[in-house]
Amino acid sequence: MPTDDLTRSLALLTAHREIEQKIYRMGYALENGDFDQVGELLRHATFGADRIGRRIMQGRDAIREQYRSTNITYPGHGRATREMYTNVLIEIDLDAGTAKSTTAYTVAQQTPDGRSRFELLVAGRYEDEWKRIDGEWHWTDRYIVVQFKNDLDRHMTPGSQPYN
Repeated sequence: MPTDDLTRSLALLTAHREIEQKIYRMGYALENGDFDQVGELLRHATFGADRIGRRIMQGRDAIREQYRSTNITYPGHGRATREMYTNVLIEIDLDAGTAKSTTAYTVAQQTPDGRSRFELLVAGRYEDEWKRIDGEWHWTDRYIVVQFKNDLDRHMTPGSQPYN
């Protein structure tokens, strides 16, 4: 393999790994109810969901406040959820410094009241767009598609989102 091909392959693998790690880091921030971290990860991004529209808000503060106002957290337990990500597909255009990814997600929850069952809440996919900014990959758009859902009243503030 010529050196240029090897260098390009390594650059693709590195980009793929960086994006994938950020996707997983986002999952842990969501589980923990760390909406400051969510806002930080999405600071260069627009944000939307299938039932409320694409690119309806933008930037760290707006996205952080959206999560704070719509998600229920439990002291010491974050959202009391488990974010499970599968089928992560990442397409990278090194020359343009852009990428697109699709991640299948399933969210399960058991609230800490001692009576709640562990149950699946919602599943769908994240459709993300990325750009290399100052040498690092950043989200430029996150779009949430909900495919399946159960009762979300212990997960999201009732009336704050269109899925209940």
